[in-house]
Amino acid sequence: MKTYDIFIIGAGINGAALAYELSQRGQKVLVFEQEEIASGGSGAAGAFINPKISKSGPLKELIENAYRYSIDFYTHKFSQFTTAAPLLHIAKSDEENQKVDYFKEHTSLKTSTPSKERTALLTPYASSFSSVFLEESAVVEAKEVCQAMLEGVEYRQMKVEKPLYHEGMWQIAEAKAKKMVLCTGAFEEIFKEPYIKLRRIFGQRCEIKSSTFMPCTIHHTVSVSATKRSGSISVGASHYLSEADLPSEEEGSQELLRLARLSVRLEEVQITQSYSGMRSGSNDYLPILGPLMPSEDPLSSCYSGCYMINGAGGYGFVLAPYLANLMTKHLLDVQPLPEFLKPQRFYARWAKKEARSV
Repeated sequence: MKTYDIFIIGAGINGAALAYELSQRGQKVLVFEQEEIASGGSGAAGAFINPKISKSGPLKELIENAYRYSIDFYTHKFSQFTTAAPLLHIAKSDEENQKVDYFKEHTSLKTSTPSKERTALLTPYASSFSSVFLEESAVVEAKEVCQAMLEGVEYRQMKVEKPLYHEGMWQIAEAKAKKMVLCTGAFEEIFKEPYIKLRRIFGQRCEIKSSTFMPCTIHHTVSVSATKRSGSISVGASHYLSEADLPSEEEGSQELLRLARLSVRLEEVQITQSYSGMRSGSNDYLPILGPLMPSEDPLSSCYSGCYMINGAGGYGFVLAPYLANLMTKHLLDVQPLPEFLKPQRFYARWAKKEARSV
């Protein structure tokens, strides 16, 4: 039986980023994925690297830290799949105007006034709302960067159903490891714990070619990327709460393009590719990072050495490198993880609710 340091279940952006960080630290990693690399929400993501435009709160602060880290991570380590370009974020409503204006006045991020070349791309409708122009932003080739992160890492395409824990080791098929990290995203959970609830969000993205050159990324009705290194423009990603509401990729792409044209003057457009997928978010909108705890007996060691990274919602490509770095330092250097991100944060509320229902 072959022995590894760490198993990673899932090869989306969380699993790929963690595998990369661990392998860079000399760990022997085995990644399992039931479909293809970045086959779920990660492959369909817009992969925009941007901060959260809001007034305050732990999620805004976390994403801002991750945004700074990830901009540097992608541009220096995976520059061939990264297009660095400024971001023009435009409010979607009169109510959001206040959030954007507040952010612009209080942020420590680099902002400036966009050039006439950039504002000339906007429709009168988009120009009627408040906006903030961030000098640092990026868009990443979603699937390609996940594949690149996993180069040199052992990878097996198989569905993991029931990992066994025996004598201090996790066993999957003919392999064993001391530790295991679940990065399964919106796919079926390996261990179903009732205190952890994930929201599944379905979405689409399309790639287009256009005679319009986009010198910056624009977030408004939808996100329209800067013209990327590949010459294409990403448009997305849409959000649907039910798979039944998800249109066909052709219909979804046409809708994304219609929404994009409410904001941006795009000429001679050709849709080249369409993607669909589902991603996961937590009930409190914060990602989940840390050791898994059994609900039936919280003091039990049945999940010893089992961790999870999940629930990043629409900020997966912003958060993943940062969360992977935190997890790597925890696993290898015994650095503590932020308490407000651990799965256990949901346990007390669930236990209290269960006690009331008995």
